[in-house]
Amino acid sequence: MIVTPKEIMFIITDKRFTTLGNQIFEFMSGLYPNLTTTDIEVIPTDLTEDNVFGWTLENNDQNEIEIHDTLTDKDFITTLIHELIHVDQNVRGLFDDEQRETEAYGLETTLTNQFLKCY
Repeated sequence: MIVTPKEIMFIITDKRFTTLGNQIFEFMSGLYPNLTTTDIEVIPTDLTEDNVFGWTLENNDQNEIEIHDTLTDKDFITTLIHELIHVDQNVRGLFDDEQRETEAYGLETTLTNQFLKCY
């Protein structure tokens, strides 16, 4: 019996963000190879009442990112980068909230600026 590696999925459920989201995923997976080991679904949705731009939910080896659906392109980039850092943390097993947010907030601006220079 031949066992083939599982094909990892990165899906964005809103066509408006598909190209940009895929570019961000490509950029981030070059820096965070763990992103290529788990399924990731990005769901743009109205998060106004939650007073957040985005969050990440982990379910087994799948990660769901909900991201506010009316962000500017730059805020979308920064938020998706932030949430993809959380996906990497999930894969690494880092679950301390303070460490997670310190790392994600500490890197999001630098990585956003690097992404904008590349794309």
